Amino acid sequence: MEKDIRILVVDDHQVVREGLRRLLELEADLKVVGEAANAKEALNQVELLSPEVILMDIKMPEMDGIELARRVKQKYPSSNIIMLTLYDEYLTQAMEAGAKGYLVKDIKREELIQAIRQVHRGQVVISESIISKTQFEHEDKDGKEAEEGSSKM
Repeated sequence: MEKDIRILVVDDHQVVREGLRRLLELEADLKVVGEAANAKEALNQVELLSPEVILMDIKMPEMDGIELARRVKQKYPSSNIIMLTLYDEYLTQAMEAGAKGYLVKDIKREELIQAIRQVHRGQVVISESIISKTQFEHEDKDGKEAEEGSSKM
């Protein structure tokens, strides 16, 4: 039998941390080994607990999740970080900082569980809603550029 995937949950809202813990621990192979309410706590928890997956919010007081991800990856390069956020506009920054996952907080339980397992296996996971929106915006931008180019002729 495979060993448990050790998870650290980082969010400045206690209700979110508790909800994630309850949700994740329904799975036999997932174990929440710690929680942190801010970046300082998170850095200490990463050092003490060596989690395999870190679920973290982006918007937090003092230090945001992007900077926290950079610091964690710098010190612990093998860390698997999943951003779990309400915001879709930080995708590029999060991935550049070292995140392997970028999920919106309204994600379904099954999708979150699957994403954690995929990231643990080394895959990159991005919420379908963000991919769709990004593609739409890109296509829309390309369409406008094509129209502008043809009107100049």
